[in-house]
Amino acid sequence: MLQFLIAVIAVAGSYKLVRAIRTLFQHVNQIKQVQQGNLFQNAQEVSQPIWMPVEKGVIPNWLSGIMYRIGPGKYNLDGKVMIKHAFDGLPFMHRFEISPERQAVRYNSRNLSTSVERQLVQERAKSAVFFGHVQEATLWDRCMAPVKRFKQVFGGISDTQNPSSAMVGVTVTPNYPVPSDWLDRSKDTLGDYHLVSKTDLNLLQQVHANTLEPKRIYKYGSYDKRLDGDLSAAHHQYDPVTQEIFNFTIKFGPVPKLTVFSISRSGQVSILAEITHRRLPDGAQSRIRPSYIHSFMLTQSHVIIPEYPLYYHGADILLSGNAVGSYKWDEESPTYFHIISRRQDIGHIITLPADSFFSFHNCNAWDFVDENGDPGILLDTCAFADADIIYQLHSFGTYLRRPVGESKVTTQTRPKGISMPPIRQPSFGDLRRYKLTWKRDLDQGSVAYTNIASNIEFARFSQHYALLQNQFAWACQLISPKTEKEAERYILVKIHLETGAIVAYNKPRHSCSEPIFVPKSADGNEDEGAVISLVNVVGEKGPEQDSSFLLILDAASMEEIARCSIGPYNISTFHGSYINSDFENVSMN
Repeated sequence: MLQFLIAVIAVAGSYKLVRAIRTLFQHVNQIKQVQQGNLFQNAQEVSQPIWMPVEKGVIPNWLSGIMYRIGPGKYNLDGKVMIKHAFDGLPFMHRFEISPERQAVRYNSRNLSTSVERQLVQERAKSAVFFGHVQEATLWDRCMAPVKRFKQVFGGISDTQNPSSAMVGVTVTPNYPVPSDWLDRSKDTLGDYHLVSKTDLNLLQQVHANTLEPKRIYKYGSYDKRLDGDLSAAHHQYDPVTQEIFNFTIKFGPVPKLTVFSISRSGQVSILAEITHRRLPDGAQSRIRPSYIHSFMLTQSHVIIPEYPLYYHGADILLSGNAVGSYKWDEESPTYFHIISRRQDIGHIITLPADSFFSFHNCNAWDFVDENGDPGILLDTCAFADADIIYQLHSFGTYLRRPVGESKVTTQTRPKGISMPPIRQPSFGDLRRYKLTWKRDLDQGSVAYTNIASNIEFARFSQHYALLQNQFAWACQLISPKTEKEAERYILVKIHLETGAIVAYNKPRHSCSEPIFVPKSADGNEDEGAVISLVNVVGEKGPEQDSSFLLILDAASMEEIARCSIGPYNISTFHGSYINSDFENVSMN
């Protein structure tokens, strides 16, 4: 009888597993169908630097430095492979050296994943893991790929393997700490300057600061073996006073683990907390789940890790090779704020639940003490009410060249808590200010927020005000075309964080990248300086009329100071950082 019951349970379990896998692949095929119309243009690789003269205005004599930007660059791989999701183009690094003396910009760019490109073209790399792109695959490919993906996602990385053998292309950071035992080797190969690209996996790529040649692929485990998690944030945090960087890793498994850490300028690691359970104000504890966390927050005393209810669902990413298809939005779950002390002897303080929301990018955060002497945190973040943006982003960087009529109403379902098929992204989220408070005895806590402005993304601020209360931020807004002379575009805005007042740079066919604020001096007004952005001109008739230029604005007035043409093509990038001519950090992402 016992054997019969075991057999029945095994058959039922197998049937349930087969149904789950079939449902997953049906869902991934839906995602694939949504992407079929996407046609992305390849970026032009400029491996030999070119000086581009200023074509309008004058570069201020104090603005001398280098802006690095990174993002997807190559989608059409020799006509043999067409990448169909905007985030999965092979990553390109771009370097813009701004010279007021020459009144010119020295530009070069490089494909960071040439080995991946060869594998995709020659071997088809059916086991590759993408953010959203869905590969053509036979039933045999789908059966065999999960084992290889397990090795890719959870396996070890040798720092001697081909440095272009992974796609690491979301953020770029100059002066990132180097593992202490690499210092001598790194100096021999890279000189005194260190540049790193990062992504949302526990994976980093060391890049030459001048030539942009990939030099090494590695994990945070190279700093400390305890940092063995599978995920990390593409956006680390940085304290400009102590020069420490902060990040976390998340380890998958039956009991997921969140490890929060800091790394000193010399590469020494401090573990601040290892979290497996939420620590709620009423004393209750519940197990954390592996959440998609693209960025987090830092104050002078605390690290704040948001656990959004956008979770990695089971082993879906291994089965499908597709992160987007593996996410599940839990509509019944709150967003949790894990608050961790920067003091190692204190660790995880409390977990505060909030109404559910999702965010890619945060702005600034700072500590305060309330009238009762209890601690609190104020933080600014670009918040979406749900996770629908995850599916809408498949066409990022493609712009409507003119107004389009209202699309036919399509019946949507929410198979994983996210609307499918997605509508075209109508707007960014809201810039919100969250207030987190808790009693010193930890028996009570609360979260509340106010809206500062709507339709805000890619917010940046003066690094001089990092971890301190600031008054201004610079960001992008998404604008839909209303006349034939306009294109869909990202415009630049300056936001007064107390009043919500906005000053904009808005041209009908100029789509602007994330703004980077560069202060004129350390002791000037908060908005005294320049805003730098890479601008794509969206041609009215088609890609043959596209172009790009580097834009410099007066940060206070948002009036144009200078521009420099880059090329007769668009360049898609996510994020950037700026250093001065002495390779010192000015604005890090």
